[in-house]
Amino acid sequence: MRKKVNATMQARKVALLSSNSKMPKWFYSFIPFKVATGGSSQVIPLYALQLGAEAGEIGLLTSLSAFASTLGTVFWGKLSDKLLKRKLFILMGFFSVSVFLSALSLVSNFWELILVNALYSFFLASTVSIPIVLLFRNVRKTRWEEGVGKFNKIGGWSWVIGLLLGFILVRFLAFRELLLSFAFLNIPALIIAWKTIREAPVYLHRSNIKPLVNRVIQKGRYLPNFLIHLPARLKISPKFRGLYLSSFFFWISSGMYSTQLPVFLIKNGFTSQEVFGMALLNSSISALLYQRVGRKLGSRTPVLALMQGYFSRTIGISLLLLPLAIPNSLLFLSTASYALWGYSWSYISVSLISLLGRMSTPREQGNALATSNLVNSSGFILGSLIGGTVASKIGFDVNFASASVVSFLAIIPLLPLMGPLPSISTFKRPIPHIRRRD
Repeated sequence: MRKKVNATMQARKVALLSSNSKMPKWFYSFIPFKVATGGSSQVIPLYALQLGAEAGEIGLLTSLSAFASTLGTVFWGKLSDKLLKRKLFILMGFFSVSVFLSALSLVSNFWELILVNALYSFFLASTVSIPIVLLFRNVRKTRWEEGVGKFNKIGGWSWVIGLLLGFILVRFLAFRELLLSFAFLNIPALIIAWKTIREAPVYLHRSNIKPLVNRVIQKGRYLPNFLIHLPARLKISPKFRGLYLSSFFFWISSGMYSTQLPVFLIKNGFTSQEVFGMALLNSSISALLYQRVGRKLGSRTPVLALMQGYFSRTIGISLLLLPLAIPNSLLFLSTASYALWGYSWSYISVSLISLLGRMSTPREQGNALATSNLVNSSGFILGSLIGGTVASKIGFDVNFASASVVSFLAIIPLLPLMGPLPSISTFKRPIPHIRRRD
């Protein structure tokens, strides 16, 4: 009898391991989705410029998009938790891409574009954190880091492919036609997701979601990416204040810089294809460095890596302030600025998540990451508005100079954190083993 029970337990264990030995097939539904959203991410601001928008309007466009995305992430996430449904909301997010990209191709003025784009961002937010929760249900806990790493790696390189397609097609198609093309390319995502996603009840508290060091963070539309929802109560522990203040400065600088750089280039005679090419370079560098940076963090403090990222971003912004006496110097400087943007983002994204994990206990990690997302989004929205106002009223030089100063200021609150931090392995729970009775 005892041997029969042992054999049954072993059979269940083997079945469980084999069912989770491969990553879920629905990961691949995000390939056409990320191709569509990645390619269209550059079309929308360029289309707004064609419709007569200036620097101030572009800042407003981006800040409203970020605000709508923040609200949507909270709304759809809480609703999916209440209904314990994930597939429905992922399909809705995929469907919204084709619908709203088609609607954006039909707008006739900037104010119609800004309204449709805000609605688009709100519905698109259902594809941000909900897939991560579904992943945690479909992948064994011992392989969460591997699963999230592969999932975001697929999305990251698909995003690069979308930018590459945009870089090629923008030479031959108008912006309206580009938006319709990406809306059409997104359709296979719906079909694959419908066939491969298997709904299952998820009894997972978001406070239990831990930061994953080797996670590839894709900066969809250059907004802070959400892993969990905003905290119900904003309680900032004193040990996190310096980190949050630093992050707030960085995202203000990022909003001032990233939203106005394409506008600056177009105003200085660059073509849409050249802007696409620089964005492609930026995202490719980030995608190449994510996992390498994650491996480096095993042997060095993430504070130094985060400071390195902030300092690299400061240099990248400052390059735009150099004199333009040499022919084609602006092309060289802006290309270098985009390259440092991608380089710095790989260090900032991974090291910030790692730093939050090392500074917090398991009970604090969920709230710490949620509060960080709230701080990041607030800084980006504020920076986008400030950048648009300064660039339109005073000039791009003042805007970029201010952004570089604020980016450098983000380093200062990190200096008190230079002491030794506990290893991430300190917070890992031991994996239970099945004991065999003889």
